Amino acid sequence: MMNLGKTFLLLLLLGCGFEQVYSDDSDDGAMTYVPLPDTTSPGGKCMDGTQAGYYIRDGSDPTLFVIHLKGGGACISKDDCDGRVNTTLGSSRDWEDTKNGAALQRQLNPDCSENPVFCDATAVHVPYCTSDTHQGTVDEPTELSYGYYFDGHLNFRAIIEMLIVESGLGEADNVLLTGGSAGSVGALFNVDWLSDRLQNAAVKASVYAGWYFPSALDDDLPEPHNPSDYPHFAAGENGNQLYDIVESGEEFPDVWGMIDSLSPDCLEAFGDDKWACSSAHFAYKYIKRNLAPHDPADEDEVDTVKRYYQMWGNATRRSLQVVVDDDVLFPKPHPDGVFSASCRTHGTPSNVVIDGFSHEQLVRDWFFQEQQFEDHYKLIEECTPLEGEEDYVIPCNTNPVCAYEPQPSKKDTFKTCAEALFQGGCLKSFVSSSTCLRCARDIQDELARAKCTLDTVSRVCKYVEANGIPSNNNDRATRLTEDLDGGYFDDEMDTQLIDRTENSPPILNHASSLLGGFNLSAMQLRGHGRVIEDKEDYGVVMVM
Repeated sequence: MMNLGKTFLLLLLLGCGFEQVYSDDSDDGAMTYVPLPDTTSPGGKCMDGTQAGYYIRDGSDPTLFVIHLKGGGACISKDDCDGRVNTTLGSSRDWEDTKNGAALQRQLNPDCSENPVFCDATAVHVPYCTSDTHQGTVDEPTELSYGYYFDGHLNFRAIIEMLIVESGLGEADNVLLTGGSAGSVGALFNVDWLSDRLQNAAVKASVYAGWYFPSALDDDLPEPHNPSDYPHFAAGENGNQLYDIVESGEEFPDVWGMIDSLSPDCLEAFGDDKWACSSAHFAYKYIKRNLAPHDPADEDEVDTVKRYYQMWGNATRRSLQVVVDDDVLFPKPHPDGVFSASCRTHGTPSNVVIDGFSHEQLVRDWFFQEQQFEDHYKLIEECTPLEGEEDYVIPCNTNPVCAYEPQPSKKDTFKTCAEALFQGGCLKSFVSSSTCLRCARDIQDELARAKCTLDTVSRVCKYVEANGIPSNNNDRATRLTEDLDGGYFDDEMDTQLIDRTENSPPILNHASSLLGGFNLSAMQLRGHGRVIEDKEDYGVVMVM
């Protein structure tokens, strides 16, 4: 186990705990929506031209702010963008007037018993309707942008200006910029701009499940490329979409106008290979501020997926060494940090520990530099081969959620999960989804044995709230399964994701075409017509 030094960039490749999905509809953490003015320029738009905005709850400590960027994948191809533009990931027309901060992200929770570090902060949540990892600068739709706006970075800047004028952000002493997945990519690449704008504040970034991407291993692809994607790997080849484009001599398709938001120092250093600056591994040293399956039926496929886990985990482990080594060009007040558990989930759940420490124990100590646990600010989990599994040493964290297991089909999952919820007394016709979720919280062990995921439980509860349940006991789980698998979901994007899972091209990314769709290891990998969910994610990075 490595545990070295202090930290400023907290790279937390984390996931969500049960409590985040099973939260009730209490107004205690209510955040109010504030749209950007129609006159906002540059920026201000979602993909479809509707107005962007943010949610806010004033805190009791005016010197402390937490700004959270929502994730939700991205798009780079016209088909992908066409599929997102009429959802909440491309439009604000269906956004709610209020949101429960406690249900959005733990650090937005005003309950000090659950969020002792940041409960008093002014909490800001930036929804995601630009599909560009909060990096876009396309203020006028073009043919290259398929006629859509990609204003992610410009919207972030406009929101910060409003917060300075209307909410006292300019007087803050400490500001935490955070996000998950695509939101964490946005935090990583926007933290320098934010710190330059708030020169009197200590600005740090804590990014969850966002180290996109590591560098390729020596026996994979040459620098400055990222690891091979799964279709190439499964075919016994080396390559990914970006590598293929570069090798063909084509231009980097900057659909989002992302280049304009990247580090000028990095762009200058990489010259013609400027696309490398969109990768966390190669961009890291130029960041100036501190940062923190469908069941596979044959063993050949299982072996391929496990070897891919191994390759991606090794690449990420090596890539994060730049944080351990403080490989930066610009001096920082104190070193960055990393919490990198060996876990197959897209992000590390809050109950996963390394050397007895969870990431939440370390965030406060790192953020405020209390230095009680400074010897543990940089934790990268090392794995020892197990007897009989010498070829697959990762993921190796002892928490059961981290282990690789071929997952059951979505239809089987819905059926067993719906039956477990019914047997537990949680499913009653037209009962509110919040009541169903509170009940589910009390039978977590039973749901875990039924292989329920947080997402599946939420969908079943929402379905029953709207449609009731069949009265025939023998038919109940089957009917629920058919309806759910047939496409009824409360969220429009969920429907599209299920459809795309069943009819997807060779690779379906959790972040869709994150950073151009290039070489992102998929959350859902299709092989021989079957879907295997999740790759291994490595770590949390604390960045200042």
